[in-house]
Amino acid sequence: MAAPQPLAGFRVIEMGTAIQGPAAGVYLSDMGAEVIKIEPPLGDASRFHRGVNNQSPPETPGAMFIAGNRGKRSVCLDIHTDIGIDVVRRLLQGADVFMSNYRAPFLRRVGLDYETLGPSHPRLVYAVVNGFGPLGPDADRPMVEVAIQARGGLASLTGPADGLPTPAGATIADAAGAMQFALAIVTGLLARERDGQGQYVATSSLGAQLWLQSWEVQQCLLTGVPLTRAGSHMPNIRGPWGVYEASDGGLFLFTLIDNAAWQDFFVFGQLPEVSSDPNWDDPAKRMGAVPQAQTDTAVVEIRTMMRRAFANRTTTEWEAFFRSRDDVIVERVQHHGEVVDDPQTVANEYVVPMDFDGIGASRVVGNLVGLSRTPGSLKGAPPALGEATEDVMRELGFADSEVATVVEQTRAIREAALGG
Repeated sequence: MAAPQPLAGFRVIEMGTAIQGPAAGVYLSDMGAEVIKIEPPLGDASRFHRGVNNQSPPETPGAMFIAGNRGKRSVCLDIHTDIGIDVVRRLLQGADVFMSNYRAPFLRRVGLDYETLGPSHPRLVYAVVNGFGPLGPDADRPMVEVAIQARGGLASLTGPADGLPTPAGATIADAAGAMQFALAIVTGLLARERDGQGQYVATSSLGAQLWLQSWEVQQCLLTGVPLTRAGSHMPNIRGPWGVYEASDGGLFLFTLIDNAAWQDFFVFGQLPEVSSDPNWDDPAKRMGAVPQAQTDTAVVEIRTMMRRAFANRTTTEWEAFFRSRDDVIVERVQHHGEVVDDPQTVANEYVVPMDFDGIGASRVVGNLVGLSRTPGSLKGAPPALGEATEDVMRELGFADSEVATVVEQTRAIREAALGG
């Protein structure tokens, strides 16, 4: 008999939208928790965010919703009504976790703040995540992805050295916040399993940004000098680390390489005279860890030689060269269409099949944490709006007439919003 999944038996009530809250709920679901998502009458707005190049039919949820909500149950409520908030309160009576990325003033207004719930739910792990942290003058300030990239310093290090800051090409601020949020919730549950007491758990996207950039932030704290943008190179490494282009346009991110490989690299790149240059003949110099390797002149010189060497061979030739050695760490820059079919992605089942309304068979990013004895698993496609409302309310002891009232309330609001 298979061992139960790590979070089997835990019930999580989620009030979340976009990425930072819901993506954490996906992790909990993958690890076995029952995650019930409370949605407003019009649904989580990310259901309808189509992104770019999206030609799927209307019944197919948007990619953001799919990524952050697979495997959950959806209960659709108007929590501004007495019966709507009563459903939430009954759910919380049997819940282990309440998690939300709604702003604190809203949660206080509807009576779902920790000060209200904590005393009557002593075992509840009450978990919230926001943009800027639970304290301070901007604790209740709204946040979106690019704003926190700016506030958290990431944008200051991204983009051309002589141009404007550039937002990262993915929602890494929200995703990092979700990772920290899931970790915080599991930590809260672990503490409760030891002493029986729930607690208030909070993290933020700003905090996650600091965690993502802990090396770079620490560099600034030690030196008193903030790092600056370095374009396609690393801001905190002055050596040849960076992106280079092969003769046919393929791009490679060059990082670590030992002495023998360094010499062979320039021989293969048809610049044998560079291989024995004493300015770059050991890893410390190539990492920019010694003064003579940190001057602007030295950095420009070696990066120019790197560009020349890469330009002397094709993408295929360079890939064959790098794959033939285990003393280099150099990878070709792949787009997402290549990443999802990368042999490592496939072998580790990081992307797995799943069917969706409207389009049928597709794939999703799956459970990325491997456990040998109690592995997690995907729990299915994202739910239709309110698909579990009636079942959950009946499980909670509501009468059929009360169930019908909630269903009619949310239906009427949707019809009014959509013009009938």
